[in-house]
Amino acid sequence: MVAIMLVFLAGAVYAVGYDPGGVLGEGGLDVGSKENPADTLAQGPAPVSSPEAAAYWTVASELRGISPKNVEGVYHSTLDPSWASVRITGPEEESTWVLFVHRENDSWKALKSVRADEPEHPENEKVVLDDVPKDLVEAIYPPDLPSGVSGLLSEPVEPSALPSVEPPAIPPSDPVTDNVPESERERIEKGLEGVRKAVDDYEGISGVYVLDLNGGWGYGVRPDEVFFSASIAKVPVLVAVFRRIDEGKLSLGDSFETKSEDWAAGAGWMQWDPAGRSHTVKDYLSMMMAQSDNVATNALTRVAGGPEYVNEVARSLGAPNTVLRQKVTSERAAVTSLDNRTTPRDMATILQKIATDKAASPDSCREMIDIMQQNHLESGLKEGLPRDTEAAAKGGWLYRVYDEVAIVGHEDRPYAVAIFNRQGPENPKEGKPLLKDISKAVWKTQDS
Repeated sequence: MVAIMLVFLAGAVYAVGYDPGGVLGEGGLDVGSKENPADTLAQGPAPVSSPEAAAYWTVASELRGISPKNVEGVYHSTLDPSWASVRITGPEEESTWVLFVHRENDSWKALKSVRADEPEHPENEKVVLDDVPKDLVEAIYPPDLPSGVSGLLSEPVEPSALPSVEPPAIPPSDPVTDNVPESERERIEKGLEGVRKAVDDYEGISGVYVLDLNGGWGYGVRPDEVFFSASIAKVPVLVAVFRRIDEGKLSLGDSFETKSEDWAAGAGWMQWDPAGRSHTVKDYLSMMMAQSDNVATNALTRVAGGPEYVNEVARSLGAPNTVLRQKVTSERAAVTSLDNRTTPRDMATILQKIATDKAASPDSCREMIDIMQQNHLESGLKEGLPRDTEAAAKGGWLYRVYDEVAIVGHEDRPYAVAIFNRQGPENPKEGKPLLKDISKAVWKTQDS
């Protein structure tokens, strides 16, 4: 542990340090209001005069293959007429999505979405719908649409009434280098050929960013593309908790109870544990990072200060496009604007700050790395590294999403790497090899 930290710190010079009171990261870019930082990416055209128009614009502007014929129906809440739900069938392998839209004044805006794919376990999808009227939530799996939901108002959708939406373009995979010195440029550009090939050969949309921890320069492909963060969102939560520990507001030995609002399905055993059980902060952290436990994550987020505080911490680390929008769950939204999200550059930057003692106090940063090194879950990124290479890693899997990030202890050129993708193969056995291929290409680049 000491050896890897000494390697990380050798020759490192960075412009932005740990600012406990900071709100904005380097560059000062904000991502929406403090109350609802995700609003910026989900606005849509204004004003949006119908719930189906708001839902269609939100999905069609981010997801390829969506047309007006994919919009199945609109269901209006009788409990709260300012809410409605819209069913949209995804293209090809995508399944049915239900978007929940809300009217403010004369304009509608999509706020939540779930994939209606688990009729036997609807509780898994309802985790993020606390604020949605109950009649709309219960209508996710009605027995006979639209008449099977008692009292729920339904309306057919006129495709001609939907807005014209320009389909999203496939982002270019042109390699990016940032401040790479001339002495390193030929090596990096050659290595990026292998990285780009892995990205271009993949079925979905991928992005990767690497930061050399000694030199402070970076390179990658689509570093600023927005992706679902999945369980990678647990990294900024980790930093947020240790910031609170540094402030004296928490300690590793403190105990607190879980609440029913923390529940979520997915990895980890705490989903089977009844609410009201107490655990120490240290145990919650271990379960969050080593087991990727969603309940532990949501509990820690709550006691640290909620998503707003985690987003504030991310911005102070120079990660303005990293947004914790809702609870961490086993499900994902239809599009990134309605879910937790980040970019490869953001996450590599956060890891860089942890590795160089600038995310929190030096003791806390070392503790974070130690916790991440205890993660022994399946890892395509680690499979792409030579045997016995030290790596403080975190992975995240969701429907057609396979993400991994790590601080990698290369002897001469330690680095932080963040690999993300979306719209990948539905079968994880086909989706996860990308992580190994990119990781192997990055190691080869750093090792040459």
